[in-house]
Formats: sequence, C-alpha cells, structure tokens
Amino acid sequence: MENTKQVKSMPEWLKKALGFARDHVYDIFSVAGLVLCVIIFSITSNGRLWSSYNVGIVIEQVTMYVIISLGAVFVYAMGYMDVSLGSQMGVYVLLMIMIVNATGSLLLAFLVILAMALACGAFNGAVAVWLRLPSIVTSLFLMFIFGGIQYLLIESTGSNTISTSLDMDFFTETWVMAGAMVLVGAIVFYLFNFTKLGKYTKGIGANELTTSQCGVNTTKWKVIAYMVFGVCVAVGSVFLLARTGSGGRGTGSGYAMDIMLCLILGGMPLSGGTRSKVRCAVIGSVTYVLLSNGLLLSGVEMNLVNLVKAIVFLVVVVLSCRDNSGYYPR
Repeated sequence: MENTKQVKSMPEWLKKALGFARDHVYDIFSVAGLVLCVIIFSITSNGRLWSSYNVGIVIEQVTMYVIISLGAVFVYAMGYMDVSLGSQMGVYVLLMIMIVNATGSLLLAFLVILAMALACGAFNGAVAVWLRLPSIVTSLFLMFIFGGIQYLLIESTGSNTISTSLDMDFFTETWVMAGAMVLVGAIVFYLFNFTKLGKYTKGIGANELTTSQCGVNTTKWKVIAYMVFGVCVAVGSVFLLARTGSGGRGTGSGYAMDIMLCLILGGMPLSGGTRSKVRCAVIGSVTYVLLSNGLLLSGVEMNLVNLVKAIVFLVVVVLSCRDNSGYYPR
C-alpha cells in the first residue's frame, strides 16, 4: 500500500523516466557498457586508444564485425545461431585468394563465395526444418564440412598459409569501410523493420507455432533469413582478406563465438523475438572490438584477454537471458 502511495506521489517526469528505463533496460546496459569501455581504456591505455594508428586498426576490425553481425541479426532474431560461421569464412578467404591469384578477378572470386554462402544459408534453413532438427545441428554439420574443405585447400598448396597477389588497399580505406557499414546497415535496417522478413523472423523467435498458425510459411522465411546472413558473411570475408592479405589453417577460427558475443553485448536476446534490434549489432561490435583492443593496450596478456571476454560473456548472458518473471529459459 505504501509503495502504491509512493508511486502516486512521484513527479510525472520521474514516472516516465522509470518506465522508459524498465522498458529499455537492455539497451541502456549495452550503451552503458560501450561508454564504460571507452572511459576505462582511454585512461588505462594512456591515450593510446585514440592514436591514429590504433583508430585505423579498430575501424578495420569493427567493419568486418558490424557487417557480419548485421546479417546475423535475422538468424538470432529467430532464436537460432550458426556455429559454422568461422569455418565458412576460412574457406571463403582461401578460395578468394586462389581464384584471384589464378584469374586476377576479385569480382569472380566474390561471386563464387557469394553463391556458396547463399547455398549454405538455404541448406541451414531448409534442412533443419525438413528433418526437424535444431539449427545448431545443421550448422555443426556445415562446420565440420567446411573445416575439412579448409584443410584440403591448404594441403593442396603445400604451405601453411597463402597470400593474395592483388592489391586490396582500396578496401582498407576509411571512407570505403565506413561506406560499407552504412550501406549494409541501411539495407538491414529497412529489411528488419519495414518488411515481412524482419516481422516474421521476430515472430518466429517470439513464438514459432503461433506465427505458423497465422498463415506464415516459416520454412520460407527461415531460409531467406539464413541467405541474407550468408550475403553479409561473404561481404565480411572480403574485408577480412583485405585486412590480413592471406589465409591459412586458422583463418576464421573463433568468429562464430565472436559474433555471438558482439550481439549479446549489444543487447540481443539469445531467445530472439521482438526485443531483437539492428542497433544490437552495431553497438555490440564496437564494444567487443574496444574490449579486445583496450585490454591489449592496457597491458593485459593475450592469454588473459580470452578469459576476461569469457567472464564478460557469462555475466551478460546471466543478466540478459531471464524472462519477465525472472526465470531463465530451458
């Protein structure tokens, strides 16, 4: 009774502020995490975080993560994930190098990996439905397949790494990377917020049975969502190659978990649904890159960086995965 009286006695502006904070708690936490990273690492790195050299490195890393995370928004909005991402990227980078070195055509190389990415997206979305398997199972299958292909490609070269003979400095220009992020972001924002694709992927994540009973062909939209993700993976692989200039056995390793962490840091719920937002990909990617970069600049050893990221991941999952009743999903 006293609590009710206290609420009624609150100023109107305070009621609105508390209501806004309650409805946007995950967005507030994600932005607060980004601001905290900027403040802490600006101090602990003695200003090196903002050196022109380091800013260039951060932009290169952010570009790839943002583009891939934007595509992953559609998959995670359905409550799914794709653990084959890293293996796919490793194969795509190696194929691009081989095709470019053989033909001199980056366009041909990109079209080849784009076709492969679209085919993998269709496979991941359709087979999981037809065989009634969790999406994680089909993506595990693809992860092993692409891991084997990556090994065979490297073995065929007789070397542990191969490099491209093409000058790809164009893709490391700041204006090109910024333009790519803005373009992909604008397309994904439109698709996710103003088309059936975004509406139905969020509906599948919220309640797939209800969505299908409303007359939605969920299989079709799952396939499309994975294919859009595949396009973004192909584009991101181009920027990865431009950044590294080479590929090898470990290329792409760990990127599946990195993208998951990017989205979670940005406030994306693992269960998907209506709380999924495009800005999760952008905010989370920048936060993740600053976290990794800032820890190294602050003198943290490389083997401890992964430990810190694992702890952050665990804390964020614990805080963000509860439903409104306070319970965790099974």
